[in-house]
Amino acid sequence: MKKKKYNVLDLFAGCGGLSNGFELTGKFNIVSANEFCDAASDTYEKNHPDTNMIRGDVTDNQIKEQIYNTFKNIECDVIIGGPPCQAYSNAGFRDPDDPRGRLFRDYVEIVDHLKPKLFVMENVKGLLTIKHEKSYLTKNEKKELDLLRILEKEKQELLLLRKRFKNNPVVFKFEKKDEDRISVLSKEIVEHKKCHPSLHESVIDQIIKSYNEIGYKVQFKLLNAANYGVPQRRERLIFIGVKEDLNVRYPEPTHSKYGDSLFGPQKWITVRQSIDDLKCQEENVAWNHILTKHSISFVEKLKNTPIGESAFGFSDAFHRNDPDTASRTVKENHGGVLVHYDFNRVMTPRELARLQSFSDDFIFEGTKSQILVQIGNAVPPLLGKAIGEVVFEILNEKY
Repeated sequence: MKKKKYNVLDLFAGCGGLSNGFELTGKFNIVSANEFCDAASDTYEKNHPDTNMIRGDVTDNQIKEQIYNTFKNIECDVIIGGPPCQAYSNAGFRDPDDPRGRLFRDYVEIVDHLKPKLFVMENVKGLLTIKHEKSYLTKNEKKELDLLRILEKEKQELLLLRKRFKNNPVVFKFEKKDEDRISVLSKEIVEHKKCHPSLHESVIDQIIKSYNEIGYKVQFKLLNAANYGVPQRRERLIFIGVKEDLNVRYPEPTHSKYGDSLFGPQKWITVRQSIDDLKCQEENVAWNHILTKHSISFVEKLKNTPIGESAFGFSDAFHRNDPDTASRTVKENHGGVLVHYDFNRVMTPRELARLQSFSDDFIFEGTKSQILVQIGNAVPPLLGKAIGEVVFEILNEKY
């Protein structure tokens, strides 16, 4: 007889988008979740009252023990979650000692301890091209790596100085010699990496190797949330790891950009279809439909920003969304969120939540800025549901 529901642990749970998606299948019991941020934890608890939320830093052994104790008398069938991705960003200086870049190792440790039948690990597309220092280096290789770190750190400090100078030229000084030095450092860094290719290896390879060592075979695939009914073009890297002879596969798309036929994938859900009914609704703070009060000068700036462009030339921040296709990726952007297609204002948290496929009864806790962070960092629930459905199929083939 097939199991009715599988027990799940959600790590780095955030506000609970991935948990929400798995719950929407009706086939999983989210037993426990862990999150470090208080506001996100508040949101998670409000919307997942039956899940044991363990607040705290997952690198802390006491927090790990609390997680393990949750599954003392029941089996942990599935672990889901997405270790924070800031250290994997393509932008800026990637500090090899940044703990955020090593959090996947805590994920691996917990998988090794609880030994679930399957795990799902979500992360950003940029992970595909990121390299970290090799785990094992010779003494000479470590010396070369230390030199590379010095060069990269000096470059990062100059780049930061240039940014501060542009924002406040009265306080900060950035001269031509500094710009020249950045050029020199860039060339030296490229040349150093070319001469010492063995110092780094793909983060993807490190992740897969780590799971192989504890008995899991792993596959990964880039999924676009728009292809699963989410009104947003959001690409995320999804790792699925399994034990024994389970066969990994991924959900088939239900939508496509143009729609293929009457019997094929439907056309992407558009921004207009998703949020048009909200545009004339009055502000409702309790429901997270919170209007931003813009300055007169900023409103004038928005008036001159056509659909498909950003008010300040950034790729995503203050971008006026095309209403007749799936949205650009929803990001927190320090308040520089997407601009409404009909009005000279940024979208409300509720509108952005709709673009992330959160249902209207999902209420976010915290200040508006905290809510924007939660929405921007979340896994779209409908993408989570699609993954959950195929995970259930994989498990039911054996258990």
